[in-house]
Amino acid sequence: MDAKGRTAMPARFREALQEAYPARRAASLVVVPWFEPCLRVFPLPIWEEKQVQFDAQLGEDDIFGLDEGASDFRRFVYGSAMDCQLDGQGRLLLPGDLREHALIDREVVWMGLGPVLELWDPEQLRQRLQVEQVARIRDRLRLRKGEVGDGG
Repeated sequence: MDAKGRTAMPARFREALQEAYPARRAASLVVVPWFEPCLRVFPLPIWEEKQVQFDAQLGEDDIFGLDEGASDFRRFVYGSAMDCQLDGQGRLLLPGDLREHALIDREVVWMGLGPVLELWDPEQLRQRLQVEQVARIRDRLRLRKGEVGDGG
């Protein structure tokens, strides 16, 4: 990350965006502080799809304030989402409040998660992926597989 808060998107991610979307849409991103101390980066078309899905899941109760959890989800995710553009050099300017949420200071790890990306502070990611955490993930996946195999 440079002194202005810009981080360069790795070339392989930029190339994937450019292949998937027209030039102007490929540079349009939505950056959201996520539930862990990280940021999720959505290409604008994916964000628009996810908004439709979220809205369908959350339903009308939230609009009238009848579902506190859904309202909190909207506040956290929608209220914190920021439209960002890649510059001509493939850099993304991360505003200070987003960097603060993800505890990102000087170094940034870009991680691909299928159609979205995550940005992490290297130490936060290391802690998240500790051996114990990975073992818990493996156990949860085994449990899910067992539930499906048992007819559940």
